[in-house]
Amino acid sequence: MSRLEDSSLTPGGWKLILDGPNAGCYNMAVDEVLLNQVSNQADLPVTYVRFFQWDKATLSLGFSQKVARAVNLDFCKRKKIDLVRRITGGKAVLHDREITYSVVSNDPYFFPLRDIVETYKLIALALRLGFKAMGLDTQLASRAIRPAALKEKSSSACFAISHHYEILCRGRKLVGSAQRRTKSAFLQHGSILLEFDPVQLANAISCQDHLNLDLQVTSLARCLGYTPTPAEVMAHLQKAFQDFFNIRFELIGMSGSPLQDVAEKLSRSKYAFVDWSRSAGTTASTGRMSLGGSQQHQRPGM
Repeated sequence: MSRLEDSSLTPGGWKLILDGPNAGCYNMAVDEVLLNQVSNQADLPVTYVRFFQWDKATLSLGFSQKVARAVNLDFCKRKKIDLVRRITGGKAVLHDREITYSVVSNDPYFFPLRDIVETYKLIALALRLGFKAMGLDTQLASRAIRPAALKEKSSSACFAISHHYEILCRGRKLVGSAQRRTKSAFLQHGSILLEFDPVQLANAISCQDHLNLDLQVTSLARCLGYTPTPAEVMAHLQKAFQDFFNIRFELIGMSGSPLQDVAEKLSRSKYAFVDWSRSAGTTASTGRMSLGGSQQHQRPGM
């Protein structure tokens, strides 16, 4: 069922961006650039939905996480896993064999911009509609769940914890999400696992209990019995957003646009340095930490 019976009278526009694999620092820069874009044009309601991938395994850290406590640097360097810090809060996410989504909006017709939990719920319901079309019966977490069986170190991982309205399949977390909000807009992005390697994640965050991580996390491959292609997943989710919100997407591209230039500069000047958060968003004095290549933080979902 569509959330809205008739959106024909609304002034808002919905833009769809389908990105291929890119470096983590560029992916995170694009999300920030889009958030800045909609925050600076509050008189023009617009919503961006972006699906993207990663060109190599990358561990993203929440805004406030400390590298020394959250990351096994020796393992990441040996396995050539990149590091990047997100603009959002929350815990570490190992981006590898996944589809990542972003929703960026300043449109109060579709989203209660000051209601964090309700915004999570709406996006989760749209995602669930896409999973249903793929044959999956998913559930929404009804409360914050931090399994007591997990050792303390595993709490560095996003998928060790399920929050309100995060998506579960057979009791295991399938999608991890996090938000960043400004006065007039929000960014929500999240990780949708195609496949999951609990040993790799455990080693990347120095967690000794990969078996318990495996009990709490799932993937589309495990739930479906096969690994769907990124194109298949993105097609189902694109249609789900259109059906749930009763909208039509305008497909746009970053390539060659002014926003791409801004994102590329930001990826080099800020996101290439994992400790950028120590200097309030500018390049950190501790130097580059990538091993290969007036806002608010909300809900430590990822």
